[in-house]
Amino acid sequence: MSQYAVFETVLGWMGLGRRSQYVGVVMLPQSSRTLAEDRLRSSRWLETTNEEIDPDAFGSLAERLCRYMEGESVPLDDPLDTSLWTGFRYRVWETTRLIPYGEVRSYGWLARSIGQEKASRAVGQALHNNPVPVIVPCHRVVGANGALVGFGGGCALKQRLIALEACSRAVPSLDNE
Repeated sequence: MSQYAVFETVLGWMGLGRRSQYVGVVMLPQSSRTLAEDRLRSSRWLETTNEEIDPDAFGSLAERLCRYMEGESVPLDDPLDTSLWTGFRYRVWETTRLIPYGEVRSYGWLARSIGQEKASRAVGQALHNNPVPVIVPCHRVVGANGALVGFGGGCALKQRLIALEACSRAVPSLDNE
């Protein structure tokens, strides 16, 4: 049985889901609690039977995500349920976790970093299927020219997340291409 929790942030209703003791799903901000719950319950990363639990059952993660959405740099290095991650996606997502807060990298940089120099599009597809956005900060990956392309939460949310991280840093950097 899967478990999920929904909580409100300054950007909307978010959710967390798990099939094991570790987080397996992070739902980006939604306009309503109902929409967040519906999307969590239908997540392909969770089992079909879902039970709602208190956000505190995920430790302090919900509280830290709320603070993150307010622009605070908080640690989001929680252990994740990677049991359904494939080899290529695993490498993409684990490498994406290494992108520092307040910085951006390109799809090309990410492809080169995993030893798949010509796989920028495949990297983009892997990031599109990221089940734990923000924890795996796929919003920090941009086009080679810095363009905000592709993001499950939409480019407006991607821009907002990059901007809130940049507020606590001097200038977001693009990799050396």
